Amino acid sequence: MKRTFETALAILLLSTCCPTPTFTQEKVLPDSSRQYQLNFADSSGVGHPGARPFSDGEGSESPATTVARVQPVKSGLDAKVEYSARTIDSRDEGRVIYLLGDAKVQYKEIVIEAGKITINMDENILTAEAVPDSSLNSQDSTAAKKRGLPTFSDGKDKMTGEYMEFNFESEKGRITRGRTEFQKGYYFGDAVKRVDSDVFFVADGKYSTCDKDEPHYHFRGKKMKVIANDKVLAKPVVFFMGKIPLAIFPFAMFPTQESGRQSGIILPQYGSSPTEGRYLRNMGYYWATSDYLDMQFNMDFYEKTGILFRGKMNYALRYKFNGGLDGSFTHKNFPDGRRERRWNLLIRHSQTIDENTSFSVNANLQNSNTFYKELSDNRAERLNRQINSNATFSKRWGKGKNSLTLNVRQVKDLESGKESLTLPQLNFTRSRSALFLFKDDETGRTKRQPKWFNQIFYDYRTSVTNVINDDTTDSPPEDVRKANHRMSFSFTPTGKLFGVLGLNQSLTYEEDWFDNRKEDFTLIDSTNTFDSNKKSGFFRRYKYSYSANTSTNIYGTFPGIARVKAFRHKMSPSVGFSFTPDFTDKYYVAKKDTQGVVKQLDRFQGSPRGKSMNMNFRLNNLFQMKVTQGDKERVIKLFDVNFSSSYNFAADSLRLSNLSSSILANPTKNFGITMRTSHSFYRFDNTAARRVNRFVVPQLTSLSFDARWSLRGKENKAKNTAKGSRDPAAGEPLTVTQLGATGPQASGEYEDALSPMSAFSALDIPWRANLSFSYSINKTNPNFVSRTAYIDLSNVELQLTKNWRIGYRLRYDLKDTKVVDQRLSFYRALHCWEARFDWSPSGFSKGYYFIINIKAPHLRQVKLERRGGTTSVFNPFQ
Repeated sequence: MKRTFETALAILLLSTCCPTPTFTQEKVLPDSSRQYQLNFADSSGVGHPGARPFSDGEGSESPATTVARVQPVKSGLDAKVEYSARTIDSRDEGRVIYLLGDAKVQYKEIVIEAGKITINMDENILTAEAVPDSSLNSQDSTAAKKRGLPTFSDGKDKMTGEYMEFNFESEKGRITRGRTEFQKGYYFGDAVKRVDSDVFFVADGKYSTCDKDEPHYHFRGKKMKVIANDKVLAKPVVFFMGKIPLAIFPFAMFPTQESGRQSGIILPQYGSSPTEGRYLRNMGYYWATSDYLDMQFNMDFYEKTGILFRGKMNYALRYKFNGGLDGSFTHKNFPDGRRERRWNLLIRHSQTIDENTSFSVNANLQNSNTFYKELSDNRAERLNRQINSNATFSKRWGKGKNSLTLNVRQVKDLESGKESLTLPQLNFTRSRSALFLFKDDETGRTKRQPKWFNQIFYDYRTSVTNVINDDTTDSPPEDVRKANHRMSFSFTPTGKLFGVLGLNQSLTYEEDWFDNRKEDFTLIDSTNTFDSNKKSGFFRRYKYSYSANTSTNIYGTFPGIARVKAFRHKMSPSVGFSFTPDFTDKYYVAKKDTQGVVKQLDRFQGSPRGKSMNMNFRLNNLFQMKVTQGDKERVIKLFDVNFSSSYNFAADSLRLSNLSSSILANPTKNFGITMRTSHSFYRFDNTAARRVNRFVVPQLTSLSFDARWSLRGKENKAKNTAKGSRDPAAGEPLTVTQLGATGPQASGEYEDALSPMSAFSALDIPWRANLSFSYSINKTNPNFVSRTAYIDLSNVELQLTKNWRIGYRLRYDLKDTKVVDQRLSFYRALHCWEARFDWSPSGFSKGYYFIINIKAPHLRQVKLERRGGTTSVFNPFQ
């Protein structure tokens, strides 16, 4: 029998995909020395008189234990039957065989074990049952417990029942009060009838992940037809809490595939809110249409307001394309008269046309700028105030050096409402290539050395762009069209200057083409702004620059002590020079405003301005140590100290830029420090409120300091291996990464951007915490110094008892001495259920969230939740 009732019943009651099952059973292991064969095809068999005594070890004999070889009158079986037991007896010349005590019968791949087995050879019928447990010495036969419950196995699946019948010829059977464990769940059936190797009929089937004899919850199907590795048909299906029915479905159909995506009903979440009343969330259906396509449909129903529809589709063809659609539509009417009609649509598609050609689309469309801000409980979604959509076609050729990209892009600022539409942008790039190619001889080898001109390389880029900017004001959208091409030459000699310095030089030329430019700037006195006219035609804007860089590495080694073998200091000084001429006179027009201030007005957009002749200085310092660990050596990074500055020869004053420095240290893997500072070489004039061209001892202008500690207890390995331990697959709360995604998770639960993030993700350790301290000071203007200081306590988890866990998050402003944001979370394991309560008394996420759900990952949607507060999708407290 390829599949038992449990396999089908499991899939019936799971609304998500079921992986390959594993079963456990009561172990009944007969002594291998007691194996005998009953071969119905053996015509040489004789009756009971030919039996021999059954050996019970050490040469002792038990006259009551015998084995018989018999030939039934009606045979027709094409395989032998093997059996064993502590006591074997037969009646009617071997036509009826009794097996008592550790009885076992095997026919083909079917194995049946029980305390007592009876085989009727004339009817080819086997019956199996338990026997009373004599060790209890109970006088009340109705109260006596039994041992040796019958177990049935078809080579893969096993099931335990109170009574079994099996027909060898038809291979049909019946099991009374069957029970088994499957995929970390328990399955029951008052009566199971096997009508075919893959078809079962089940009466009063039940499923639960609770291992109690009387489970805390279960699903029940009154009538079921199970088609192994295909589907289950049931009617009706009732959800029970204890013995109390809570929900009923008139009928259900579920798949029974062992793995892969499977169609099925998504169980809803029940809850209530002060504004929207009772609700059912995420009720829907997942449809695995084929190996290349699946779809999911969900609906949220709110008693007082309306409906929210969500849909999702994924498709993929390996090595060819993949993508999907994800969208929602809200139709709500609130008691205060407010109407809500919102929708959003996410489109994604990626296609590989050939080895060098690809196409992709990513679009984010929504009819409301506050869609995620008002509906989402996900921090990342709420803070993202810009949506991007783009479509890109790309192609490479010429050994990958040439590439062509065509892009269409839209960017919308959700705060200001400004939009920028690029329609289209065409880019061509030729990557770094030798200007004068150095060729080897015919054999591919040569003794010639490259000349200096073989070290000259170039790269080329050109683009054509059309951008439409709309700032949502009364003025019409601005259409900016331009073409651009850029040529860059670089020279990198193979040798080193003075034997130690590496040198790299580059010359860049860039040119933009426009079909219009601004002319006739006119001052508007009332607004002190300038208006202009556009002149059509062909206009060219160019710029060029030169740069050179040289660098080297200097090493210093110092002896260590004890286990520290040595210390090493690596210095990496570098000096660079860059030059860009002034293009102000070419692309700008000087005009005075109403106050007589001269303004430089750009004829185009983003034109270069001002001469630059910079000398850049940088010194990086790396400190390391080498330690011995047994026979091995390990290099440990201690800290980095870096300095940088520059000097602009073309500036009329303040030529030396600020000195920037940084220190980065990670003395241990759990502790890290970062400090950054900026110092000015010039004096600050309080009267002019700016820096003046007078050198002083470097003065601090800004400083930032961050220290981070990550603390955690030792992992409880015994907990992971103990019976009933909770690993991620067995129902741990989903991690932040899982909850941040959209669509079905690894557990099969559907999560979207509106779902809150879990506070718990490390239930295998007794405690953990992340503590950070940040401080910053800005003294750009010494008369107006600004400071910030925060303490952040995050990812705090503490195992209070076996079933209680507490989590905490805090951000405290030391400057204003107040709590900016905090959240307190409680987790309670409730045997086969779990509960979580999150409370944020202050901050942007002020409110609460309560949820109680089944632990099993595939049944997480069976839950009750309630939310409230400023970030609740069900509106604030009343």
